[in-house]
Amino acid sequence: MNLDFDKTIRIPVITDVVRAGNSEVVGQTKNPQAKQQRKQVFEQRLKERIAELQSATGQDEYSGLARAHAIRSEGQQTGANQGAPTNQSRLDPSVEKHIDAARHELIRELANLLK
Repeated sequence: MNLDFDKTIRIPVITDVVRAGNSEVVGQTKNPQAKQQRKQVFEQRLKERIAELQSATGQDEYSGLARAHAIRSEGQQTGANQGAPTNQSRLDPSVEKHIDAARHELIRELANLLK
């Protein structure tokens, strides 16, 4: 295979034009301890933000269980007072399941951001 170099397109490559930046900044980016520290600070801020959002909305990891327990105990008290078991909830069970699924999906997405 014989190549004709007069007809070949040549692309010039310039390698020595880029100059090093601020040595402190370069050192920070290449330092593995600084990377780990930035990652820990980011994770801590994210965890604090998740906790803040959960407390603001009143939804933490135990709220679903607490709500279910309160509904069951209220149903048992009402059934004991009236003599007939009732399982009436203020919300439709399908709506509650949808809310719980959305909350768990949000928590799962936020947990994936921590990884």
